[in-house]
Amino acid sequence: IPLPSIDRRPDQFFWLTNGIKNRVFSSSKTWDALRPRAAIQDVAKHLWFSGATPKHAFHFWVTNLNRLPTRSRLASWGLQVQTECCVCNSEIENRDHLMLTCHYATVLWSQVRRHFRVSVPSFTDWTQLIHWTTSSSSTAPENLRMMVVQAMVYNIWQQRNNNLHNQTLQPPLVVFKHINRHIINSIYALRHRKKFSSLMQLWLI
Repeated sequence: IPLPSIDRRPDQFFWLTNGIKNRVFSSSKTWDALRPRAAIQDVAKHLWFSGATPKHAFHFWVTNLNRLPTRSRLASWGLQVQTECCVCNSEIENRDHLMLTCHYATVLWSQVRRHFRVSVPSFTDWTQLIHWTTSSSSTAPENLRMMVVQAMVYNIWQQRNNNLHNQTLQPPLVVFKHINRHIINSIYALRHRKKFSSLMQLWLI
């Protein structure tokens, strides 16, 4: 930036963002300069599918970014908290354990396997879950997989919080009844859309 001169011409000003001069202030450019955007993840186009339950999709987005305040994550911030899973009390509570390998979660996933006519693996890490969820087949379309997985992740976290704060944990089979009812209701509400017209029979078989 040049030093000020002593001539009597009127002062001039401009906004400099990312090395580019602008005559007017741009809040969007300033925001981008202060908070650079990360690259859009491939899973985003699958996650925000038409017909998704908004609260389930948003929660799944946060979970996929590994931003849930699990006990292990709270401890990594320096908080003095127990790190054992507050559902099973046997393993370190992180995203992958809570959603995939905790005994409570495995009971729920076993119920999911009964509804699909394709192989649903025993997920051990999040990458496996995303790979399966974003795949598709004639008997298990991607939108059905994503609908089920998002409902599962949302309800597992809800039960985790309920147990942590209220010391109340519903049996997994009871929770799956709620998940199943939600999926049926969602499919029924979207039955007139082409992509959802055949999902009911695929899920109920």
